[in-house]
Amino acid sequence: MNPIVMLSLNVLAMYFVFWTIKPINFAKFMPYTPRQAAFLKIILAVGLGYLVASFFISITNWVLAIPGTVFGK
Repeated sequence: MNPIVMLSLNVLAMYFVFWTIKPINFAKFMPYTPRQAAFLKIILAVGLGYLVASFFISITNWVLAIPGTVFGK
């Protein structure tokens, strides 16, 4: 898969995860450290976004490999 597509997919997945966890108020769980709560939200978005993007990249690679496996090269 093209590296530019993979990078774009990673960035989009991170944005999607950040958008998804944005309403969660981590400052409630960490009332004495609101700056760390905001940083935790960013770290979670990067980590989970990477995992989501890796999942979709793997699935895409598997699907692209199926015709070669089934019909031979």
